[in-house]
Amino acid sequence: MYSPSPEETPQEPEPSKCEEKKKGKRLQPEPSIQTLTEAGLRALRAGQSQVAMVSFQKAFLLASGAPQLQDTSVLRACAFNLGAAYVETGDPARGLALLLRSQPEVKAQGRRHGDQCFNVALAYHALGDLPQALGWYHKALAHYQPQGDQGGTQAKMGACYQALGRPEKAVHCLREASQAYTQVGQPRAAALALGAVARCMLQSGRHQAGEVLQVLEESRRLAETSMEPGLLGEALSSEGHLYNDLGLGYAQLQLFPLAAEVFLQALPLCRQPGERATVLRNLGMAHNAVGNYREAQDSHQKAADLHGSVGQRWEQGRSFAGLAFALSQLGDHGAARDNYLHALQAARDTGDVKGQWQACEGLGAAAARLGQYEQALKYYKEALAQGQKEPDSTRGRLVAKLADAVRNCLTQTGPPRPLHSQTLFPGRPEAPGRAPLVAETSARTPRSWAEARGRSSGEALGRSPPRTVSQSGFCTVL
Repeated sequence: MYSPSPEETPQEPEPSKCEEKKKGKRLQPEPSIQTLTEAGLRALRAGQSQVAMVSFQKAFLLASGAPQLQDTSVLRACAFNLGAAYVETGDPARGLALLLRSQPEVKAQGRRHGDQCFNVALAYHALGDLPQALGWYHKALAHYQPQGDQGGTQAKMGACYQALGRPEKAVHCLREASQAYTQVGQPRAAALALGAVARCMLQSGRHQAGEVLQVLEESRRLAETSMEPGLLGEALSSEGHLYNDLGLGYAQLQLFPLAAEVFLQALPLCRQPGERATVLRNLGMAHNAVGNYREAQDSHQKAADLHGSVGQRWEQGRSFAGLAFALSQLGDHGAARDNYLHALQAARDTGDVKGQWQACEGLGAAAARLGQYEQALKYYKEALAQGQKEPDSTRGRLVAKLADAVRNCLTQTGPPRPLHSQTLFPGRPEAPGRAPLVAETSARTPRSWAEARGRSSGEALGRSPPRTVSQSGFCTVL
């Protein structure tokens, strides 16, 4: 930890070298200001963001009210601390104004100026102004690169480019981030960056499957070598997130056995019910894809129960659909029908149009297998009505099944005719979906409050995350 000596002058306060490097600077000239700043840093280390905010506010007010401190590095440092705190606690607009007041545009070298530029970039990033964020990340990068400290900045730039729909630029930045993390001995962060590289490669559609597979395998190797015994809390869950994301990559390559392997690795690392349910659902879909229907049944049943326990109705509906498909493949069409009905109700409850027509398609197939041809006809008609915006190939499949149901209704004798095609199993990848941004981790002192707690902003594991789902139904854990 950095401890200023009495002889140091106040003209250029040094940033803290403790865990909160990027969000705090120690101040020398005014004991009360320094005391408040140190109190803010202590609160930050304890994860007490609001307490830290109050301390930084008081320090800033004292510095602002002291005539001798106007237009000095002390006041700028106080503005920096408070601005960064506002960004971290969800007020990036107010934070940006204070960060700009700290004069990050002053042309000077050194890590502390990189920190200023980085935090301005974070504010623009949070406000959704990605071009401005990229400009400030580039400025920060110029300060960090000579010291080999650029991994986190490159990862953030990759996230911006990915959000802007420029996956090739994102691939470049994230590769650079992974290499930088590797050079400074941070294999876990390097693994996360490579996982994001693979997702961007899949998003761009310009890379061969073998090239993507090589990146996924390297990310997995780094993840396995960086796994530390005794990990707890968020650090443990971040490992689970990584393995789940790797599984999504394998699934998009339709390498379902490998996907199932890493989903199994992710499972014991995810402790929150919602996260665990998501991994179980992904595992169930991978098992369905390779014909392991008993295992799929077990995974989807557990996922449905867990999703229900935390009020995730949309996700629960998709789990019921996966469970119903596994049961249909095991020949238990009555149980399949019941679970498709659960899936249909959940889809209706949440306004999930795709979930509704998929459940109706499954219900039509189950009814046909049970000899209930009029019910099959009813559900196929409903599926076709709900799937108006689906591709021609999907609607063509539904029309063919509807025609089969009509013929069976007309005959009403003998065993049911073979269906035109098997019910689309809810989980087979049809097109890659949007992937999460890479979460940077760092063994060095972090450049933001969120990093000081071992995660990127918004990755608190206990909250209901924004849903990120591909057309295949596989989901990320955020």
